[in-house]
Amino acid sequence: MRHRQISALALTACVLLGRTTASAQSEPPAPQSELERLAAHVRTHPTDYEQTFTYIRLATELHDEAAIGALERLLMYNPRLGLARKELGFLYARIGAAQSAVSNLRAALKSTDLDPAQKAQIEAQLPDIERQTQASRLSGSLQIGVRTQSNAAYLPSSGLFDIGGVQSFGGATGRQSDANTFEQAQIAHDYDFQTQRGDSLETRGLAYATQQFSLSQYNVALFSLSVGPRLALAEIAPGLTVKPYVASSASLVGNLNYLNTGGAGVGLRQTFGDRLALEPGFEWTRLWVNSGSASGSSTQTVATIASGDVLTGSLGVSLRIFDTVRLEGRGAFSRAAAYVAVQASNQLDLQAMLRLEVDPPLPEMPRRWTIAPYARFTQITFDIANPALDPFRVRRDDAWTYGLALDAPITAQLGVSGHLEFLRNDSNISSFKMQNVSLTFGPTAKF
Repeated sequence: MRHRQISALALTACVLLGRTTASAQSEPPAPQSELERLAAHVRTHPTDYEQTFTYIRLATELHDEAAIGALERLLMYNPRLGLARKELGFLYARIGAAQSAVSNLRAALKSTDLDPAQKAQIEAQLPDIERQTQASRLSGSLQIGVRTQSNAAYLPSSGLFDIGGVQSFGGATGRQSDANTFEQAQIAHDYDFQTQRGDSLETRGLAYATQQFSLSQYNVALFSLSVGPRLALAEIAPGLTVKPYVASSASLVGNLNYLNTGGAGVGLRQTFGDRLALEPGFEWTRLWVNSGSASGSSTQTVATIASGDVLTGSLGVSLRIFDTVRLEGRGAFSRAAAYVAVQASNQLDLQAMLRLEVDPPLPEMPRRWTIAPYARFTQITFDIANPALDPFRVRRDDAWTYGLALDAPITAQLGVSGHLEFLRNDSNISSFKMQNVSLTFGPTAKF
Protein backbone atom coordinates (compact mmCIF):
# COMPACT_ATOMS: atom_id res chain seq x y z
CA MET A 1 0.00 0.00 0.00
CA ARG A 2 2.82 2.38 0.90
CA HIS A 3 4.53 1.59 -2.43
CA ARG A 4 1.31 2.39 -4.27
CA GLN A 5 1.02 5.81 -2.58
CA ILE A 6 4.62 6.68 -3.42
CA SER A 7 4.10 5.73 -7.06
CA ALA A 8 0.92 7.78 -7.23
CA LEU A 9 2.65 10.81 -5.73
CA ALA A 10 5.45 10.53 -8.27
CA LEU A 11 2.91 10.54 -11.05
CA THR A 12 1.04 13.51 -9.64
CA ALA A 13 4.27 15.49 -9.32
CA CYS A 14 4.87 14.92 -13.03
CA VAL A 15 1.34 16.13 -13.76
CA LEU A 16 1.79 19.33 -11.73
CA LEU A 17 5.05 20.09 -13.51
CA GLY A 18 3.32 19.76 -16.87
CA ARG A 19 5.36 16.77 -18.01
CA THR A 20 2.48 14.61 -19.15
CA THR A 21 1.56 14.70 -22.83
CA ALA A 22 -1.67 14.01 -24.62
CA SER A 23 -1.95 11.04 -26.90
CA ALA A 24 -0.65 11.85 -30.34
CA GLN A 25 -3.35 9.66 -31.88
CA SER A 26 -6.41 11.55 -30.58
CA GLU A 27 -7.52 15.13 -30.46
CA PRO A 28 -7.43 16.58 -26.88
CA PRO A 29 -10.87 17.38 -25.44
CA ALA A 30 -11.97 20.95 -24.75
CA PRO A 31 -10.71 22.15 -21.32
CA GLN A 32 -14.19 22.64 -19.86
CA SER A 33 -15.40 19.22 -21.05
CA GLU A 34 -12.26 17.59 -19.67
CA LEU A 35 -12.79 19.40 -16.37
CA GLU A 36 -16.33 18.02 -16.11
CA ARG A 37 -15.14 14.50 -16.94
CA LEU A 38 -12.41 14.63 -14.32
CA ALA A 39 -14.80 16.08 -11.72
CA ALA A 40 -17.16 13.14 -12.17
CA HIS A 41 -14.26 10.70 -11.97
CA VAL A 42 -12.71 12.04 -8.76
CA ARG A 43 -16.10 12.12 -7.04
CA THR A 44 -16.42 8.37 -7.51
CA HIS A 45 -12.69 7.57 -7.18
CA PRO A 46 -11.46 9.89 -4.39
CA THR A 47 -8.24 7.90 -3.86
CA ASP A 48 -7.13 8.14 -7.52
CA TYR A 49 -4.34 10.63 -6.78
CA GLU A 50 -3.15 10.96 -10.35
CA GLN A 51 -6.54 11.91 -11.78
CA THR A 52 -7.33 14.10 -8.78
CA PHE A 53 -4.19 16.19 -9.25
CA THR A 54 -4.83 16.37 -12.99
CA TYR A 55 -8.27 17.75 -12.17
CA ILE A 56 -6.78 20.22 -9.67
CA ARG A 57 -4.23 21.48 -12.19
CA LEU A 58 -6.87 22.03 -14.87
CA ALA A 59 -9.35 23.61 -12.45
CA THR A 60 -6.64 26.01 -11.29
CA GLU A 61 -5.84 27.05 -14.86
CA LEU A 62 -9.56 27.65 -15.50
CA HIS A 63 -9.94 29.59 -12.21
CA ASP A 64 -12.47 27.06 -10.93
CA GLU A 65 -12.46 27.09 -7.11
CA ALA A 66 -13.86 23.55 -7.09
CA ALA A 67 -10.20 22.48 -6.94
CA ILE A 68 -10.28 23.39 -3.24
CA GLY A 69 -13.11 20.92 -2.61
CA ALA A 70 -11.24 18.18 -4.47
CA LEU A 71 -8.15 18.70 -2.36
CA GLU A 72 -10.17 18.75 0.85
CA ARG A 73 -11.79 15.42 -0.09
CA LEU A 74 -8.38 13.97 -0.94
CA LEU A 75 -7.05 14.96 2.48
CA MET A 76 -10.04 13.38 4.20
CA TYR A 77 -8.85 10.00 2.87
CA ASN A 78 -5.14 10.68 3.44
CA PRO A 79 -4.32 13.68 5.71
CA ARG A 80 -0.57 13.04 5.31
CA LEU A 81 -0.39 14.00 1.62
CA GLY A 82 2.07 16.90 1.75
CA LEU A 83 1.66 17.73 -1.93
CA ALA A 84 -2.09 18.13 -1.45
CA ARG A 85 -1.51 20.36 1.61
CA LYS A 86 0.90 22.50 -0.41
CA GLU A 87 -1.47 23.00 -3.35
CA LEU A 88 -4.43 23.63 -1.05
CA GLY A 89 -2.47 26.25 0.88
CA PHE A 90 -1.56 28.16 -2.26
CA LEU A 91 -5.14 27.97 -3.55
CA TYR A 92 -6.46 29.41 -0.28
CA ALA A 93 -3.86 32.19 -0.49
CA ARG A 94 -5.04 33.06 -4.00
CA ILE A 95 -8.63 33.62 -2.89
CA GLY A 96 -7.56 35.66 0.17
CA ALA A 97 -8.17 33.02 2.87
CA ALA A 98 -4.77 33.66 4.47
CA GLN A 99 -5.40 31.85 7.77
CA SER A 100 -6.44 28.62 6.04
CA ALA A 101 -3.50 28.98 3.66
CA VAL A 102 -1.01 29.33 6.51
CA SER A 103 -2.29 26.30 8.43
CA ASN A 104 -2.10 24.06 5.34
CA LEU A 105 1.33 25.28 4.28
CA ARG A 106 2.74 24.79 7.77
CA ALA A 107 1.35 21.25 7.79
CA ALA A 108 2.91 20.63 4.37
CA LEU A 109 6.33 21.67 5.68
CA LYS A 110 6.11 18.92 8.32
CA SER A 111 5.34 16.32 5.69
CA THR A 112 7.98 13.79 4.66
CA ASP A 113 6.80 13.36 1.06
CA LEU A 114 7.87 16.79 -0.24
CA ASP A 115 11.32 17.25 -1.75
CA PRO A 116 13.63 20.13 -0.71
CA ALA A 117 12.68 22.25 -3.74
CA GLN A 118 8.95 22.04 -2.93
CA LYS A 119 9.59 22.96 0.69
CA ALA A 120 11.76 25.88 -0.45
CA GLN A 121 8.79 27.17 -2.48
CA ILE A 122 6.62 27.13 0.63
CA GLU A 123 9.28 28.77 2.82
CA ALA A 124 9.75 31.54 0.25
CA GLN A 125 6.07 32.50 0.07
CA LEU A 126 4.86 31.65 3.58
CA PRO A 127 6.10 34.93 5.20
CA ASP A 128 4.10 37.00 2.67
CA ILE A 129 0.97 34.93 3.32
CA GLU A 130 1.44 35.05 7.11
CA ARG A 131 1.74 38.83 6.86
CA GLN A 132 -1.83 38.94 5.54
CA THR A 133 -3.08 37.55 8.86
CA GLN A 134 -1.54 40.44 10.85
CA ALA A 135 -3.22 43.73 11.65
CA SER A 136 -0.07 45.73 10.84
CA ARG A 137 1.62 44.65 7.60
CA LEU A 138 4.91 46.14 6.42
CA SER A 139 6.69 45.20 3.19
CA GLY A 140 9.22 46.78 0.89
CA SER A 141 11.90 46.39 -1.74
CA LEU A 142 15.29 47.84 -2.54
CA GLN A 143 17.15 47.86 -5.84
CA ILE A 144 20.55 49.24 -6.74
CA GLY A 145 22.16 49.01 -10.13
CA VAL A 146 23.50 50.62 -13.27
CA ARG A 147 21.65 52.20 -16.20
CA THR A 148 23.05 53.13 -19.59
CA GLN A 149 21.34 55.60 -21.96
CA SER A 150 22.02 56.51 -25.56
CA ASN A 151 20.54 59.99 -25.02
CA ALA A 152 20.97 60.82 -21.32
CA ALA A 153 20.02 64.49 -21.82
CA TYR A 154 16.88 63.69 -23.90
CA LEU A 155 18.05 66.20 -26.54
CA PRO A 156 16.89 66.28 -30.19
CA SER A 157 18.06 63.27 -32.16
CA SER A 158 18.69 65.49 -35.22
CA GLY A 159 20.78 68.00 -33.27
CA LEU A 160 18.43 70.78 -34.45
CA PHE A 161 16.77 73.22 -32.07
CA ASP A 162 13.71 75.37 -32.81
CA ILE A 163 14.04 78.88 -31.41
CA GLY A 164 11.19 81.18 -32.37
CA GLY A 165 10.49 78.97 -35.37
CA VAL A 166 14.09 79.19 -36.64
CA GLN A 167 16.11 75.98 -36.65
CA SER A 168 19.72 75.99 -35.48
CA PHE A 169 22.29 73.22 -35.05
CA GLY A 170 23.10 72.19 -31.48
CA GLY A 171 26.66 71.14 -32.25
CA ALA A 172 28.64 69.61 -29.40
CA THR A 173 25.87 70.37 -26.91
CA GLY A 174 23.52 67.89 -28.61
CA ARG A 175 22.72 64.29 -27.80
CA GLN A 176 25.16 62.49 -25.49
CA SER A 177 25.22 58.98 -24.10
CA ASP A 178 26.00 58.33 -20.46
CA ALA A 179 25.60 55.80 -17.65
CA ASN A 180 24.59 56.17 -14.05
CA THR A 181 24.18 54.27 -10.84
CA PHE A 182 20.79 54.32 -9.15
CA GLU A 183 19.00 53.36 -5.95
CA GLN A 184 15.29 52.73 -5.60
CA ALA A 185 13.41 51.90 -2.41
CA GLN A 186 9.69 51.20 -2.07
CA ILE A 187 7.78 50.67 1.14
CA ALA A 188 4.18 49.66 1.80
CA HIS A 189 2.31 49.54 5.09
CA ASP A 190 -1.26 48.34 5.60
CA TYR A 191 -3.06 48.61 8.91
CA ASP A 192 -6.16 46.43 9.18
CA PHE A 193 -8.95 48.14 11.13
CA GLN A 194 -10.27 44.68 12.14
CA THR A 195 -13.78 45.55 10.98
CA GLN A 196 -14.36 42.07 9.49
CA ARG A 197 -14.96 43.81 6.13
CA GLY A 198 -11.29 44.22 5.25
CA ASP A 199 -11.07 47.99 5.85
CA SER A 200 -7.48 49.18 6.17
CA LEU A 201 -5.17 52.21 6.06
CA GLU A 202 -2.69 52.06 3.17
CA THR A 203 0.60 53.97 3.14
CA ARG A 204 2.98 53.92 0.17
CA GLY A 205 6.42 55.49 -0.14
CA LEU A 206 9.04 55.73 -2.88
CA ALA A 207 12.62 57.05 -3.00
CA TYR A 208 14.71 57.11 -6.17
CA ALA A 209 18.10 58.65 -6.97
CA THR A 210 20.62 58.56 -9.82
CA GLN A 211 24.27 59.55 -10.11
CA GLN A 212 25.44 60.23 -13.69
CA PHE A 213 28.99 59.26 -14.61
CA SER A 214 29.60 62.30 -16.86
CA LEU A 215 26.51 64.53 -17.01
CA SER A 216 26.08 65.35 -13.33
CA GLN A 217 23.66 68.18 -14.19
CA TYR A 218 21.12 65.43 -14.93
CA ASN A 219 21.34 63.72 -11.55
CA VAL A 220 17.80 63.04 -10.36
CA ALA A 221 16.24 62.38 -6.96
CA LEU A 222 12.55 61.74 -6.26
CA PHE A 223 10.65 61.19 -3.01
CA SER A 224 6.91 60.51 -2.85
CA LEU A 225 4.36 59.48 -0.22
CA SER A 226 0.65 58.67 -0.28
CA VAL A 227 -1.73 57.62 2.47
CA GLY A 228 -5.45 56.84 2.66
CA PRO A 229 -8.01 54.32 3.92
CA ARG A 230 -9.31 51.51 1.74
CA LEU A 231 -12.94 50.86 2.63
CA ALA A 232 -14.99 47.84 1.58
CA LEU A 233 -18.34 48.50 -0.13
CA ALA A 234 -19.58 44.92 -0.19
CA GLU A 235 -23.11 46.13 0.54
CA ILE A 236 -23.08 47.81 -2.89
CA ALA A 237 -21.21 45.11 -4.80
CA PRO A 238 -19.10 42.13 -3.69
CA GLY A 239 -15.40 42.85 -4.19
CA LEU A 240 -15.85 46.64 -4.39
CA THR A 241 -13.58 48.97 -2.38
CA VAL A 242 -12.95 52.72 -2.37
CA LYS A 243 -9.77 54.56 -1.40
CA PRO A 244 -9.63 58.33 -0.81
CA TYR A 245 -6.03 59.49 -0.35
CA VAL A 246 -3.61 62.40 -0.16
CA ALA A 247 -0.23 62.40 -1.88
CA SER A 248 2.86 64.54 -2.18
CA SER A 249 6.29 64.40 -3.81
CA ALA A 250 9.52 66.35 -4.15
CA SER A 251 12.21 66.03 -6.81
CA LEU A 252 15.68 67.34 -7.52
CA VAL A 253 17.52 67.77 -10.82
CA GLY A 254 21.23 68.54 -10.80
CA ASN A 255 21.11 68.45 -6.98
CA LEU A 256 18.70 71.42 -6.90
CA ASN A 257 15.01 71.30 -6.02
CA TYR A 258 13.01 71.29 -9.25
CA LEU A 259 9.44 70.05 -8.78
CA ASN A 260 7.16 69.65 -5.76
CA THR A 261 3.61 68.29 -5.82
CA GLY A 262 0.68 67.88 -3.47
CA GLY A 263 -2.82 66.64 -4.06
CA ALA A 264 -5.65 64.26 -3.33
CA GLY A 265 -7.63 61.62 -5.14
CA VAL A 266 -10.07 58.76 -4.92
CA GLY A 267 -9.87 55.32 -6.47
CA LEU A 268 -12.32 52.45 -6.78
CA ARG A 269 -11.38 48.79 -7.11
CA GLN A 270 -13.82 46.17 -8.30
CA THR A 271 -12.59 42.59 -8.26
CA PHE A 272 -14.27 39.65 -9.94
CA GLY A 273 -12.84 36.62 -8.13
CA ASP A 274 -9.07 36.38 -8.55
CA ARG A 275 -9.22 36.83 -12.32
CA LEU A 276 -10.29 40.39 -13.15
CA ALA A 277 -9.93 43.75 -11.41
CA LEU A 278 -11.04 47.21 -12.58
CA GLU A 279 -9.67 50.37 -10.96
CA PRO A 280 -11.16 53.72 -12.02
CA GLY A 281 -9.79 56.80 -10.29
CA PHE A 282 -9.67 60.60 -10.18
CA GLU A 283 -6.87 62.81 -8.86
CA TRP A 284 -6.14 66.53 -8.40
CA THR A 285 -2.49 67.59 -8.16
CA ARG A 286 -0.90 70.99 -7.58
CA LEU A 287 2.52 71.42 -9.23
CA TRP A 288 5.21 73.87 -8.14
CA VAL A 289 8.18 74.18 -10.49
CA ASN A 290 11.17 75.96 -8.96
CA SER A 291 11.96 78.67 -11.52
CA GLY A 292 15.29 79.35 -9.80
CA SER A 293 16.65 75.82 -10.34
CA ALA A 294 19.06 74.88 -13.07
CA SER A 295 16.22 73.37 -15.07
CA GLY A 296 13.81 76.21 -14.52
CA SER A 297 15.69 79.50 -14.87
CA SER A 298 16.10 79.58 -18.65
CA THR A 299 13.57 76.99 -19.80
CA GLN A 300 10.59 77.71 -17.58
CA THR A 301 8.29 78.68 -20.44
CA VAL A 302 9.29 75.82 -22.78
CA ALA A 303 9.36 72.87 -20.34
CA THR A 304 6.66 70.20 -20.59
CA ILE A 305 6.00 70.37 -16.82
CA ALA A 306 4.79 73.70 -15.45
CA SER A 307 3.42 75.14 -12.22
CA GLY A 308 -0.36 74.83 -11.99
CA ASP A 309 -3.15 72.34 -11.39
CA VAL A 310 -3.53 68.93 -13.00
CA LEU A 311 -6.78 66.93 -13.05
CA THR A 312 -6.50 63.26 -14.03
CA GLY A 313 -9.08 60.57 -14.68
CA SER A 314 -7.87 57.00 -15.10
CA LEU A 315 -8.94 53.39 -15.51
CA GLY A 316 -6.72 50.41 -14.67
CA VAL A 317 -7.39 46.81 -15.68
CA SER A 318 -5.77 43.60 -14.47
CA LEU A 319 -6.76 40.31 -16.12
CA ARG A 320 -5.35 36.91 -15.17
CA ILE A 321 -5.56 35.00 -18.44
CA PHE A 322 -3.94 31.83 -17.14
CA ASP A 323 -2.38 30.84 -13.85
CA THR A 324 0.99 32.22 -15.01
CA VAL A 325 -0.13 34.92 -17.46
CA ARG A 326 -1.54 38.29 -16.46
CA LEU A 327 -2.40 41.31 -18.63
CA GLU A 328 -2.27 44.75 -17.01
CA GLY A 329 -3.34 48.01 -18.60
CA ARG A 330 -4.05 51.62 -17.72
CA GLY A 331 -5.54 54.56 -19.53
CA ALA A 332 -5.52 58.13 -18.24
CA PHE A 333 -6.45 61.60 -19.41
CA SER A 334 -4.98 64.68 -17.72
CA ARG A 335 -5.80 68.36 -18.00
CA ALA A 336 -2.89 70.61 -16.99
CA ALA A 337 -4.10 74.13 -16.23
CA ALA A 338 -0.69 75.84 -16.02
CA TYR A 339 -0.22 79.33 -14.62
CA VAL A 340 1.57 80.27 -17.88
CA ALA A 341 -1.05 80.05 -20.63
CA VAL A 342 1.30 78.67 -23.31
CA GLN A 343 2.03 75.66 -21.08
CA ALA A 344 -1.59 74.57 -20.55
CA SER A 345 -2.09 71.16 -22.14
CA ASN A 346 -4.04 67.93 -22.40
CA GLN A 347 -2.31 64.57 -21.98
CA LEU A 348 -3.45 61.09 -23.00
CA ASP A 349 -1.58 58.12 -21.55
CA LEU A 350 -2.12 54.47 -22.54
CA GLN A 351 0.03 51.60 -21.28
CA ALA A 352 -0.08 47.80 -21.23
CA MET A 353 2.09 45.04 -19.79
CA LEU A 354 1.93 41.26 -20.19
CA ARG A 355 3.36 39.45 -17.15
CA LEU A 356 4.59 35.93 -17.89
CA GLU A 357 5.65 33.79 -14.94
CA VAL A 358 8.12 31.02 -15.74
CA ASP A 359 9.78 28.36 -13.64
CA PRO A 360 13.35 29.27 -12.63
CA PRO A 361 16.25 27.38 -14.24
CA LEU A 362 17.12 25.60 -10.98
CA PRO A 363 14.63 23.79 -8.71
CA GLU A 364 16.42 25.25 -5.66
CA MET A 365 15.18 28.71 -6.64
CA PRO A 366 11.87 28.99 -4.74
CA ARG A 367 10.05 31.69 -6.72
CA ARG A 368 8.96 31.96 -10.33
CA TRP A 369 10.66 34.47 -12.60
CA THR A 370 8.65 37.15 -14.38
CA ILE A 371 9.22 38.28 -17.96
CA ALA A 372 7.13 41.31 -18.89
CA PRO A 373 7.00 42.97 -22.33
CA TYR A 374 5.31 46.37 -22.15
CA ALA A 375 4.32 49.33 -24.30
CA ARG A 376 3.19 52.88 -23.64
CA PHE A 377 1.81 55.74 -25.71
CA THR A 378 1.71 59.29 -24.38
CA GLN A 379 0.31 62.28 -26.28
CA ILE A 380 0.66 65.86 -25.08
CA THR A 381 -1.20 68.63 -26.91
CA PHE A 382 -0.77 72.25 -25.84
CA ASP A 383 -3.57 74.80 -26.02
CA ILE A 384 -1.83 77.59 -27.96
CA ALA A 385 1.43 78.24 -29.77
CA ASN A 386 4.44 79.25 -27.67
CA PRO A 387 6.28 82.23 -29.26
CA ALA A 388 9.52 81.09 -27.60
CA LEU A 389 9.33 77.89 -29.68
CA ASP A 390 7.29 78.63 -32.78
CA PRO A 391 4.66 81.39 -33.02
CA PHE A 392 2.79 79.54 -35.79
CA ARG A 393 2.63 75.95 -34.54
CA VAL A 394 0.88 74.56 -31.50
CA ARG A 395 3.18 71.94 -30.00
CA ARG A 396 2.10 68.30 -30.02
CA ASP A 397 4.25 65.37 -28.83
CA ASP A 398 3.57 61.66 -29.41
CA ALA A 399 5.85 59.48 -27.29
CA TRP A 400 6.15 55.72 -27.89
CA THR A 401 7.84 53.46 -25.36
CA TYR A 402 8.59 49.76 -25.78
CA GLY A 403 10.36 47.60 -23.26
CA LEU A 404 11.04 44.22 -21.73
CA ALA A 405 11.36 43.78 -17.95
CA LEU A 406 12.81 40.85 -16.03
CA ASP A 407 12.41 40.00 -12.34
CA ALA A 408 14.48 36.98 -11.33
CA PRO A 409 14.32 35.97 -7.64
CA ILE A 410 17.27 33.83 -6.59
CA THR A 411 16.28 33.26 -2.95
CA ALA A 412 13.17 34.17 -0.99
CA GLN A 413 14.48 37.72 -0.43
CA LEU A 414 17.26 38.34 -2.98
CA GLY A 415 17.28 38.45 -6.76
CA VAL A 416 18.14 40.50 -9.83
CA SER A 417 15.98 42.60 -12.11
CA GLY A 418 16.33 44.87 -15.08
CA HIS A 419 14.73 46.12 -18.25
CA LEU A 420 15.57 47.14 -21.79
CA GLU A 421 13.61 50.13 -23.10
CA PHE A 422 13.30 52.14 -26.30
CA LEU A 423 11.69 55.59 -26.26
CA ARG A 424 10.83 57.69 -29.30
CA ASN A 425 9.20 61.10 -29.04
CA ASP A 426 7.66 62.45 -32.25
CA SER A 427 6.97 66.18 -32.08
CA ASN A 428 5.94 68.80 -34.61
CA ILE A 429 8.73 70.98 -33.18
CA SER A 430 12.29 69.77 -33.77
CA SER A 431 13.52 70.64 -30.28
CA PHE A 432 11.43 67.83 -28.85
CA LYS A 433 12.05 65.05 -31.37
CA MET A 434 14.26 62.50 -29.68
CA GLN A 435 15.10 58.84 -29.21
CA ASN A 436 16.67 57.03 -26.29
CA VAL A 437 17.65 53.43 -25.60
CA SER A 438 18.26 52.48 -21.97
CA LEU A 439 19.37 49.30 -20.23
CA THR A 440 18.91 48.88 -16.47
CA PHE A 441 20.20 46.01 -14.35
CA GLY A 442 20.92 45.37 -10.69
CA PRO A 443 20.35 43.24 -7.57
CA THR A 444 17.10 43.46 -5.58
CA ALA A 445 16.09 42.74 -2.01
CA LYS A 446 12.55 42.27 -0.69
CA PHE A 447 11.15 42.03 2.79
